[in-house]
Amino acid sequence: MAALALGGSLFLPWWRDPVFGISYVGVRRLTFLELAIFLIAASVLVLLLGRAERRAFHLPLSDATLIAAAGAWATFLVVFRMLDPPTRSIGQTTRDYGLRWGALVGLASAVTLAVAGVRERRKRHPGEPESVAADADATATLTLPR
Repeated sequence: MAALALGGSLFLPWWRDPVFGISYVGVRRLTFLELAIFLIAASVLVLLLGRAERRAFHLPLSDATLIAAAGAWATFLVVFRMLDPPTRSIGQTTRDYGLRWGALVGLASAVTLAVAGVRERRKRHPGEPESVAADADATATLTLPR
């Protein structure tokens, strides 16, 4: 749910124009950061979909560790975007866009994704080395008859 909310937050109002007072959604000011946030959400969803279909594929880290890292990176990107808003130049003055509630939804979703990854790692693989946890996640849980 956090990955869906993170991707969906880019379609919520993130910015308010300093001149016209119009709200802009996150994808309206599409830069590397917004694209990276969307790719993080999509990659977590693809990972979870593959595991839900019981596909066996090996990753260098456990699924929960990868989700926690994706959430931490998304949190960093959202905070960076909040601290470095887009600007509008009017004559000789430059004004920053105002922050809107969509950015806060993105931040909450990214933090929730990171926390969910950490909690899942602790629940499913307590005390195991990362290599053992990754191998356990990579094995298929369903075997098909021949």
